[in-house]
Amino acid sequence: MKNDDMDEHSLLIIEDDGYCSFFLSDILKLENVKPLAVKRGAKAFEMAHERDFAVVLLELETLSQRDLSQIRLLNEINDRVPIIVVSEHADVDHALNILRAGAFDYLTKPFNNLVRVETAIRNAIAKFESLGETASLDQSLFLNNGLLGKSKQFQDLNNIIQQISPLEVNVLITGESGTGKELFARSIHVQSKRKDKPFVAVNCGALPEELVESLLFGHEKGAFTGAANLHFGYVEQANEGTLFLDEVGELSPKTQVTLLRFIQDRKFARVGGSNELETDVRLIAATNRNLENEVHQKRFRTDLYYRLNVVHLKTPPLRERTEDILQLVEYFSKRFCLHNSLPLRKFSPPAIKLLEKYHWPGNVRELEHLMESLMAILPPKKLTVSARDLLDYSANFQKSRNRKEQEDEQPLAEQTHREAMESFEKQYLAAILEKYQGNVAQAAKFAGIHPVTLHRKLRKLKDKTPS
Repeated sequence: MKNDDMDEHSLLIIEDDGYCSFFLSDILKLENVKPLAVKRGAKAFEMAHERDFAVVLLELETLSQRDLSQIRLLNEINDRVPIIVVSEHADVDHALNILRAGAFDYLTKPFNNLVRVETAIRNAIAKFESLGETASLDQSLFLNNGLLGKSKQFQDLNNIIQQISPLEVNVLITGESGTGKELFARSIHVQSKRKDKPFVAVNCGALPEELVESLLFGHEKGAFTGAANLHFGYVEQANEGTLFLDEVGELSPKTQVTLLRFIQDRKFARVGGSNELETDVRLIAATNRNLENEVHQKRFRTDLYYRLNVVHLKTPPLRERTEDILQLVEYFSKRFCLHNSLPLRKFSPPAIKLLEKYHWPGNVRELEHLMESLMAILPPKKLTVSARDLLDYSANFQKSRNRKEQEDEQPLAEQTHREAMESFEKQYLAAILEKYQGNVAQAAKFAGIHPVTLHRKLRKLKDKTPS
């Protein structure tokens, strides 16, 4: 019986004797799998290139390097489509060579184990679908220039970026660490007239003082001990493109003078060279320091500050754009699971609430790392992440929740009996709902009340919650 809820997948069989085609069409008869057979040769590769297949079943009579090259060629045609190689050779070394060449799986014929064949094909289809979802996810992020968010703070910033990107002005991006300053800089670049030219990112805080001029502006062969070859600096590498100076507030006073001179004249000389060179770059700088304060403290040059700060963008911390947390959580967790062939997880409402109440000192970077590490350590059968999973994983969430409860909680001596009872009931109902992952019927059975009564209580408490 055909399952209409499942998409039909085409399977390309490349063979000469018809055995695999006969077996799949007349013996195995997999639901939602449509086999299409073609003899080995140029036509087979043309078909693999021109049509959409979920899996390729490739029969190899011998396992020479020429045969193995067919696997590599199919991967070059479409590296998303898994290849199952079929051969009469039941040898471990042969299997390893086939897998190293890029095959997804290896079957020996005759097919004596129907379950083994079906499992290989189903796993290959699952891999094909997983890679497709990953590509779709990455494409959606690419269309957003690597940025996600629907909050007002995010949208306001994104609107300004769209407005200034085509303009030839220097930009200074400030904000806390982990707020995505480089992503915003890249977004400016890809929406500018320089989008097809280099985007060169430089971490100014990591530049050794004794090599900073050489790294920025390059050096001539023999300029100093160890300079065996001509070296092009970051400035030349970014020619006609964008030079992104991250953590610009970490530059030493001496380097600030050198950078200012370059910004003013757009001319420079390589270390050890006498020729004055010109380059055409757009400058975007970023820092988590308060540069105005650094200027007042005379740690950052005033003239350099104003040269960089033609347009000033401030990236909002994650705690100020909590509306974006759910979208970011879903993106980072789904991306990690798809890349690592893990089951996709969802987050319970209490878990999302806990994430939204957390302070996020590390901002979006902290959230990304949390999602990846949490997805990695959760048991494979754990498909819903609860607030308890977050609390067990990180003591930071427990501290954050305790602090929030203490801030929000009215002292008992200042509550009426009804207020105290309602407060307890609210916490109790939230706890049992989390325990049963939002299943009202199971939570009501555990509490010993009718589901209708539980619904009524939840509605009543929700109506009393201040908006």
